[in-house]
Amino acid sequence: MAEAGETGRGARIAALRDLRVLLDIVPAAKRAAPLLVGLGVIASLAETAGISLIIIFLYAALGQLDDPGAIARDFGHAATSVLQTLGGPAQLAAAIFGLIVLRGIIGYIYSRISLSLGARISEIARNFIHGRYLDVSYDFVRRHKQAELMEILGTDSWTVATAYNAFTRLIINVCAIAVFAVVLLLLSWKITLIAILCAGLVSLFLARLSRPVTQLGASVKAEHQSMGGLMLMTLQGMRAIRAYGRERAQHATFLKSSASARHSLTRMERLSAAINPATEIGYLAIICLIVGGAGVLEVDFHATLTIVALLYRLRPHLQEFESNSLFLAQSAPQLRAVRNMIDPEGKTFPEPGTLAMPDDYERIAFRNVAFAYDGKQALDDVSFDIPRGQITALVGASGSGKTTIVNLLLRLYTPESGQILIGDGDIANIRRDEWLQTIAVAGQDIDLVEGTVRDNVLMARPDADQAALADAYRMSGLTDLLAGLEYGDKDWIGQQGLNLSGGERQRVGIARAILRDPGILILDEATSALDTALEARIRKVLEERFAGRTVLIITHRLETVRHVDHVIRMSEGKVLAEGPPAEVLAPLSGPSLAAMG
Repeated sequence: MAEAGETGRGARIAALRDLRVLLDIVPAAKRAAPLLVGLGVIASLAETAGISLIIIFLYAALGQLDDPGAIARDFGHAATSVLQTLGGPAQLAAAIFGLIVLRGIIGYIYSRISLSLGARISEIARNFIHGRYLDVSYDFVRRHKQAELMEILGTDSWTVATAYNAFTRLIINVCAIAVFAVVLLLLSWKITLIAILCAGLVSLFLARLSRPVTQLGASVKAEHQSMGGLMLMTLQGMRAIRAYGRERAQHATFLKSSASARHSLTRMERLSAAINPATEIGYLAIICLIVGGAGVLEVDFHATLTIVALLYRLRPHLQEFESNSLFLAQSAPQLRAVRNMIDPEGKTFPEPGTLAMPDDYERIAFRNVAFAYDGKQALDDVSFDIPRGQITALVGASGSGKTTIVNLLLRLYTPESGQILIGDGDIANIRRDEWLQTIAVAGQDIDLVEGTVRDNVLMARPDADQAALADAYRMSGLTDLLAGLEYGDKDWIGQQGLNLSGGERQRVGIARAILRDPGILILDEATSALDTALEARIRKVLEERFAGRTVLIITHRLETVRHVDHVIRMSEGKVLAEGPPAEVLAPLSGPSLAAMG
């Protein structure tokens, strides 16, 4: 049990530490924290004064406080001063009303500031995380599950604002408790000491009760993330699930995960629900103890009544203190996930580059380039040239390293050793946006976003006019397809373009590359799903459109590359041969490289 307690305290400390770091991105929240705490303290002072005045008012209205000596004896000299200043019951009533109005105004101001800050904190955290996903290295994103990334962005980011509110309320609770304690000490130090000791015992009991809740916070997060992964699998893998008749099995797996999430959440909520009643019963027991012991301690009835009223109003602050403290412990996993994602430590970022794209260069050269995915070698000390203004074919069986070369050219990854040169300079030193502006890629497995054909093609050049779009549609063979769609290029194509066939998706990718109008065009098995006639027509159009530009064709089919200017033959991450097609392809026979070693 001691270990569990340490875990709970450690979670609270960790949550506060992570929250402090996260608030660095929201300076307004740090600046506003003292104001919010100050408003809370003023509200507590107004509440305490109001309760005390209500008791004095009741006795004054009944004519039982006419003797100043008795007032001083029962309520203290401060009460005598108040009565002498304010006068009779009417003035007391006005003062009480004023304090109530003041507390209401302060509460309204606090709520306005707190709600506004909460929305701002959530927005900034959400925007920061989304920006991090886009500026961190592609390899970092690839290594994380999509469900985890979605959980952090869509759910955990909101926790920062809630934790901030809990933190400020926690400070206010402490200040309110201190204010009430000072007033109680002025009335009776004996009863105050008893109340503090008893409250400490109740707090210890609640801490033991809340330990499992703290531990369940991480469990609930993990279950939600697992369930989110299954949701993504169902939606993204719908075609495969139905094609292989896995609907029932997939649903059974989801039901199991959903039940597990419900079980963890129910356990946490059940334990959380027990805390408020336990707190209320504990502090009501303290009040009863004080009422019963007031005679033994020789505390006047008037002062005892005031103490009871103050303790009763103190109870919500104590309950809120326990609740906010518990929430911070529960939110520790979410805050840690957000902090880890925002923190640049342990992440790599693409080199932005500082040099302009050279206007004149002879080739793109790979020199002794090596690269591995998770320890598995993909390229092993490869060197070759891609001549400028010529058509180069990169041929090899699946797994030979062709796609890795494309990823390196797109600067999705950085070579582990060696260099990729353009002219005499490394492409990593070229300004990244300028480099990517000169490249377009169309592939076998084209990456489409959920939206319309138009949305996907315009990713290449968002400012393109309708004439440029129509030209790209025509050259890619999309015109006839769009004519048959109800809304043309504004027809919704589904998640990852699943409403389109493989060949139609490839044509969208080709149209996107054409619209880019790049100086370097990469065709990665870009026409593999097209029929022979359409493939030949599109190939001819591309050769005419990009004549004199650098074109890199990735393929394993020999019949598609015999007309090119330059061939690079690869196998298992190594370059086997490089040169004119007649020399490189002459030793080979057959239409495919599938069995080539």
